[in-house]
Amino acid sequence: MRREHARVFTGMRESAGRVYWTAFVGLLFDYYDLYLFVYLDRVLAAAFEMSDTQRDWSQFIGLAGVGFGSLFFGYLADRLGRRRMLIVVFAVYLVGIAGLALSWSTGSLLFFRLAASMALGGEWGISHTYMAENLGRKRRYLFSAFLQFSILGGLLAWGMKEYALPAVGWRGLFALSLIPVAILSALRYRSLNLAGEGRRNTGSFIRVLVRSRRAFMTCFLLAALSIASGTVNIFVAKELPQSPVFTILFWVNVVPGMLVGAYVVARMGVRRALVFYGVLLAGLSLFALGADWEYKQYAFALSLPLLNGIPFGLMGAFFNEMFGQYRTALSGAAYNLGRILGGFAPVLVTALALHREGNYYLFSLALGGTVVVVALSMRISNTMKGSRLDCQF
Repeated sequence: MRREHARVFTGMRESAGRVYWTAFVGLLFDYYDLYLFVYLDRVLAAAFEMSDTQRDWSQFIGLAGVGFGSLFFGYLADRLGRRRMLIVVFAVYLVGIAGLALSWSTGSLLFFRLAASMALGGEWGISHTYMAENLGRKRRYLFSAFLQFSILGGLLAWGMKEYALPAVGWRGLFALSLIPVAILSALRYRSLNLAGEGRRNTGSFIRVLVRSRRAFMTCFLLAALSIASGTVNIFVAKELPQSPVFTILFWVNVVPGMLVGAYVVARMGVRRALVFYGVLLAGLSLFALGADWEYKQYAFALSLPLLNGIPFGLMGAFFNEMFGQYRTALSGAAYNLGRILGGFAPVLVTALALHREGNYYLFSLALGGTVVVVALSMRISNTMKGSRLDCQF
């Protein structure tokens, strides 16, 4: 890594609680929107009589919007200020959700989904960078792990689909989303100190990207591998009882996972924590492949969120420390593009015919091994030893 990547972050300028909640509310709706579209895919396809091609385009636009939005809004945040863009992305998201509720054709649905997805793509990088630059190093990783509790927005989306959708319909579901988003937008605007924006980037983005290509690829691969490992539970869940109790238990189990992840990273540092995670994921997969125990699928499904708390908890802070300039755009793009690639893991598993008879555990085994290789291949310069990859905090 180059010396410029190790640029020291500025000290905390705002209260930790205010910084955390400002970032949290945006990411909560990031995950809520992501999973709401997954749960409503068939409903929207039926409402607009979509063909299979149109459904594929809908999924593609959602993914492409997240990737493009992370670069577009991340770049603007680095150039114009992160606090201002935190407000802008929420405003764009508000417009997108309102448009979805009023969609009159497939084209309008896709357009407003693109707008909402772009805003959500920018949210991850801006929120994490805003928090990283306003917290000291020790609390930066801890709060980054806590920030991942926002994934419980997926549980909120499931609850809305199960209990609100039959009563208000899909348009009403999007309309109801406007109320908390509008309130939280107002609270976010009031909580941000726009006057203390700090240093902005003015150099060439392309030049910085070229210089940071190794760091970018490392972050991209870690994001893709972490997301891909989480998708393995899609196949496991199909073979388990589809009950509300199990669904809630699965989502709630994410919480101790993030706490475990924060503890492991604090004790081991980033690189050793990633190696530890990869070894445990491979070991869990081998257990699921070889054990003759009727409850092994339950054990795997509930243990995986615990393990994934390690990479998910550290990515926000770690990705930001990898870049000295344009860290909002680069960290956000690395994560969201990795999320897109990792999201195609179920397609790859099916194409390789690993989705039958528990063979998907072979896929998670390979993912664990790859994480170990990526972590061990991280290059540590003299300026980074003991301060970034193997930090104790």
